[in-house]
Amino acid sequence: MKRKVSKKSKRRLMIFGILSIIAIGYFFVTLIGYTYNYISLKNEEKSLKNQLVTLQDKKANLKIEIQKLNDPEYVARYAKENYLYSEDGEIVLKIENNTPVVNNIQTNNNYYLIIGIGVLLFLVVVIKIRKKEKK
Repeated sequence: MKRKVSKKSKRRLMIFGILSIIAIGYFFVTLIGYTYNYISLKNEEKSLKNQLVTLQDKKANLKIEIQKLNDPEYVARYAKENYLYSEDGEIVLKIENNTPVVNNIQTNNNYYLIIGIGVLLFLVVVIKIRKKEKK
């Protein structure tokens, strides 16, 4: 036997169902927002930790540099190398190193040599194949 459900209880169930769906939707939207915020904060924390390590290394290097700068011999050598400072009777000559250009030229020559050998081998193979076809 079927039980009759009154219009009032149907309306109550409909309102409760709609409110439940709205509450569940709000929960999921809030959960997604908090999750996104959590992930972005974790990524920011990771990048800040990396930045902290980098800055700590830089701080250690600067402390070493400060200790070196307290040595008068180091300061004199540093000024001569970086600022072309010279004492009385000294002449400073700055010679730039152009070896990367030479290495680049050698690399190009090797490249052309390899291509030439490859073409030569290709021609030898083609000539042998044609000789076999003629026989």
